Amino acid sequence: MLDEAEISRDTLLCGRVKLLQPRNGYRSSLDPVLLAGFVAPPFGRFLDIGCASGALSFLLLARDEAASGVGVEIQPRLAELAGQGTSENGFLSRLRIVETDVRRLDAVEEHAFDLVATNPPFRRLGTGNLPPQSEMALAHHEVTLTLAGWLDAAVHALRPSGRLATIFPFDRWDELRAGLGARGLHVARSRAVMPREGGMPGRILVEARFGSGEIAIEPPLFVHDGGGYTAEVRRMLGQDE
Repeated sequence: MLDEAEISRDTLLCGRVKLLQPRNGYRSSLDPVLLAGFVAPPFGRFLDIGCASGALSFLLLARDEAASGVGVEIQPRLAELAGQGTSENGFLSRLRIVETDVRRLDAVEEHAFDLVATNPPFRRLGTGNLPPQSEMALAHHEVTLTLAGWLDAAVHALRPSGRLATIFPFDRWDELRAGLGARGLHVARSRAVMPREGGMPGRILVEARFGSGEIAIEPPLFVHDGGGYTAEVRRMLGQDE
C-alpha cells in the first residue's frame, strides 16, 4: 500500500471521477481526455493498454454506464493506484486492473474485446531526452513496449467486429498507418490535434477496424483558444456540462 504522502488525489469531469496519481513520477496528461472524447460509445468490453493510474479507463466507464473493461499496466505503483481508483470510483464490478506486460495477457483474452483503447509510449528510443525517473521513461518512451508490440497485442485482443482507438504523435502518423495496414486494419476515422488554430498538429486521434473501407478525416481538434481551453475541450473535461 502506498503512503498517502506519495499520492495526489485529483479529479476528472469536474469531480465525477477520482484519479489517484504519484506526486512525483508519471502523471496523466490531456491525451486520455482527448481520446475518450474522440471514441463514440457504446464501448462494450474494452481493453486499456498501458492504463497507468486509470484515467482513460475511468473516463470510458463514466461515459458509458454499460461498458466494462480490463486495464493493463506493467508498472506496479501505477497499477496499484489504478486499482485504488477503481475501488474509490465504484467501478470494481466493471473494471479489472491487471499488473502485467500486455504481451503476456492470459490466452483467454484472445479476441475478447469490442474496443482496444490506448495512450501508448510514443517516443522511439534515441529520440528526445530519456527521463531519469524510470516510471516516466517507461510511460513515454518505447523502453518495454514498441509501436509494433502494442499493435500486435491489440490485434490479438480485438474481436473481428472490434475497433482500435489511439492517440499518437502526428509525426509518426505514416508509421502508425503502415503498422495498422500490415495487420489487416484500416483507419476508419482520424482527427489531427493542434495546440491552437493555425498551428501544426502535435497528435493524431485514430480509430481503426479490420478489413477495408473509407477513412473519415474529421476537422482538426484545437486545444487552446486565447488563454484557456477551447469550448470543445472544456466539454471533454466536463466543464460545460
